[in-house]
Amino acid sequence: MNSIIRGADWVLCEERGEGVPDGIYGVACMTCEAASPLFDDEQTPCAVWALHHTQEQPEHTLFLARTERHWRVVRRPEPEDPAARRPTALDRAFGPAFVGLMCLLTAASGLLPLLT
Repeated sequence: MNSIIRGADWVLCEERGEGVPDGIYGVACMTCEAASPLFDDEQTPCAVWALHHTQEQPEHTLFLARTERHWRVVRRPEPEDPAARRPTALDRAFGPAFVGLMCLLTAASGLLPLLT
């Protein structure tokens, strides 16, 4: 599950089913109310539409481009084995010790030029 935002009980994720486009693209003129049709998975027709619109109306040069995607909210999956997800005492101790060791090594490497 490719999540966007996780809540306590729910997960917001992009819809990736069969036939669902990666994006729906459209362009609207900011000078008038003209807008392109919406295109699935293709931005090029929007660009062509904007160029044609400016050719017809030379003073219309500013456009708002939009991309739409499908999202779905699903119930957060329960962990298969809650005990397996709980960190052990070794995990909790090794993490900070490793970070501390890396800090000391970094500081020591800064002193190496002084030794030569």
